[in-house]
Amino acid sequence: MRDFSKANQLIISQRETAGDALATAHRLQHYCYFANQFMAQAADEAFRKAGFDTVLMKGTMKSQVMVMHWGRLVEPELNGSCDDIALIVEHYGGEYAGWDSPFIAA
Repeated sequence: MRDFSKANQLIISQRETAGDALATAHRLQHYCYFANQFMAQAADEAFRKAGFDTVLMKGTMKSQVMVMHWGRLVEPELNGSCDDIALIVEHYGGEYAGWDSPFIAA
């Protein structure tokens, strides 16, 4: 299991400096990649059962699942979300590529 705390601390710090409203709920998007569409579809179903919204994108080289939810840009909340998503990604042999969200001015 990866430790997301250092990466999330860095992103939170950068966004705070830029004036993002960290305590306001953001639509978070996590990017997950799988070797084939079958693993991506299985992971997509697991993400939905876990309460996440998803978009399944099929590609020629890899398949992507974008996993979405609402959350604040605070470290404990982000770390927990990343951990939950990474568990499913790892179970289905995928790669977790990180998260993003729209900027909300403070």
